[in-house]
Amino acid sequence: MNPIDTNTNLRTSRSDTDSATRRSGQSNSSSSTNASVDSGPTESAESVSLTQAAADLLALENQLRALPSVDQDRVAEIRQSIEDGSYSVDPQRIVDNLLESERDLT
Repeated sequence: MNPIDTNTNLRTSRSDTDSATRRSGQSNSSSSTNASVDSGPTESAESVSLTQAAADLLALENQLRALPSVDQDRVAEIRQSIEDGSYSVDPQRIVDNLLESERDLT
């Protein structure tokens, strides 16, 4: 998941530039060598603000990033149970969980 870009610098999009070019009477075709379009940043009174839900999601994402990707204690526990022979596989539980995952996807 990508973080939300809170950059407030606004750039002129191609469609905005094309519209401005048409209004000024200049051609935007590649065969025209006289047409010149300034594609630099423009000043604008527009602003962007995040909703509370978006801010909450961003905070949650940052909390998740701080968590370790692997629970080392759980790995050690499973490794130990495999080594001492007490680890058991329940095929019915595996099938049930696979079917539940499939239902969640559809």
